[in-house]
Amino acid sequence: METDVGTDRTTGGETDELLTLDELTERTGVSARNVRFYASRGLVPPPVRRGRSGYYGPDHVARLELVRELQGHGFTLAAIEKYVEQIPATATPSDIARHLSLLAPVTGDRDVDVPGGLSGMGISPEAAAAVAEVYAEHGRQVAHELSEIVRTMVWPQFREHGYTAEQLREFIHRLKPLTIAGLVTAYEQAIDESQASYDGKRSAPR
Repeated sequence: METDVGTDRTTGGETDELLTLDELTERTGVSARNVRFYASRGLVPPPVRRGRSGYYGPDHVARLELVRELQGHGFTLAAIEKYVEQIPATATPSDIARHLSLLAPVTGDRDVDVPGGLSGMGISPEAAAAVAEVYAEHGRQVAHELSEIVRTMVWPQFREHGYTAEQLREFIHRLKPLTIAGLVTAYEQAIDESQASYDGKRSAPR
């Protein structure tokens, strides 16, 4: 159901800049057809009604940008719906920006061809695809769990001290290299432990 308003509405204390559908598509790069489709799936709220016309605010822009970012990370429509379901309907654009910050890449290189690289090492396409899926699945899990920590533990502290969403974005930007380094270290330790366990089993007397 579309919302009727007579004046500019506010969301979480943030004044909305209302856009027409054409302005929204130009701002986000999402086609009008997809805007309507995403609204039908609950990924973005319905337009705000002013008379017979529908308008869109910063929350629509933020959620569309989040959907596009999730698509860029290889999320399926079903996975995107599950992700968005966890974001309260009352979330402000600043709240959604936090999710975007967690998803944004550390560097500009987002086109790493994992299956192609593994296939070049002589690994079968099936095995390469399986490895790539392991990376993707655990990457999504890490992103989700870190997002929960930021949402429930970090962001409340930031708000309490009067920090802005931009300062949170900077914090997350600095967190990502540490996350990558931590994951690499944990992976190397796990591989070493696995190899030591395997060697121990091979050398054990039978």
